[in-house]
Amino acid sequence: MKRTVTFGAVGDIAFSRTVGRDIAKHGFDWPFAKMLPHLRKADLLCGNMESITLPAEYPDDQIDPAGLVGKLDGTPALQAGGFDVMVLANNHVLDGGQVGMFHTRRIIEDLGIATVGVGATQREARTMRTLERGGIRFGFLAYCEDSNYSLTTTGPCHAFYRLGDVLTDVAANRDKVDVLVVTIHADLEFSETPSLPRRDASRLIAQAGASILIQHHPHVPQGVEMVNGCLIAYSLGNFYFPAHSMPYMKDNGPHTAHSFLLLAEVSKKGVQSFTRVPFAIAESPNERPAPLQGKARLAMLRYLAQLDLQCQDDDLVRQNWREISVRHLKTYLQRVMDKGYSQDALLDDVLGRLLFVQENRLWVEEAFSVIRDNWASQAQRVDPLHRPSRYFAKKFGY
Repeated sequence: MKRTVTFGAVGDIAFSRTVGRDIAKHGFDWPFAKMLPHLRKADLLCGNMESITLPAEYPDDQIDPAGLVGKLDGTPALQAGGFDVMVLANNHVLDGGQVGMFHTRRIIEDLGIATVGVGATQREARTMRTLERGGIRFGFLAYCEDSNYSLTTTGPCHAFYRLGDVLTDVAANRDKVDVLVVTIHADLEFSETPSLPRRDASRLIAQAGASILIQHHPHVPQGVEMVNGCLIAYSLGNFYFPAHSMPYMKDNGPHTAHSFLLLAEVSKKGVQSFTRVPFAIAESPNERPAPLQGKARLAMLRYLAQLDLQCQDDDLVRQNWREISVRHLKTYLQRVMDKGYSQDALLDDVLGRLLFVQENRLWVEEAFSVIRDNWASQAQRVDPLHRPSRYFAKKFGY
């Protein structure tokens, strides 16, 4: 008698833009056909639903051209792929407003696929969803940090990723299930390592009693580690996503088109072991995931093992976090100069985003810590003929 079940998880799935048109052309079996033999190994399969399906009555002139939205209902592909639960707590869930969010939840649920992470209130969004496989009771909690796409709101939304709330929910639900799966959608994009705050927070969530911690948003794979018996996957990257046809993804490749299917053997005592099935998303007109073979598979497995080591290297995680934080601040400053923002725009939008949106606030704090360190270092310099000065003092005569 089998005493374990296989839990499977993949990263970002979208049915909009070019990959949505591919579904319209090829049918619902097409997106996951190449991966299906491996997806079927999972007794319970989870994915992140990164795009929104709009109802037919949604006004065409109100569709956000920058959003991951569309009226094509690609969700039957989830059923064809064998998905059992879809995470909706992500930064694109309000791309079609509350109408799009609730419509997407309904059509997925109507297929018999569970959803988690959104609601009319935070209480509803934070409610654990339970499923049973092989006599093992699984619980799911899902969160997303407030971001540039889904600013903090008191209205219907995803469950907001706040560490204190996550720890509270883990403590409240841990003994109600055999296996507690927590998913988090957060952090900066395209980094090989998680941010230092997210990595440290993830370990606290693991120590609090989570069994599996799955994370998305960086759009590239990151490392995996076991902490206190909890399997932490720091980023599952993209799965069915326009990794090549979307310039924003392609410009930050190549690993926006590479990742892995996570398969974990789970008992009532927790995770017993895990494996990864590496895949690549092919270029258009075959922009869908397919398992890597031969030398390409071995090379990707070596790269994933390297990512595992990187996320455990405190100095490297800190260095990467500092570098990407400073780079983001420079990008924002350049954008302000290029767009010629008015003072009102700076006060009403830009500064608010930088200071109060969680997606930005953490890297802004880190960037300012770098500036503070540089400032302190400059303070050690002494010029016997002039008063202490800095860049702006010299440039503008202050």
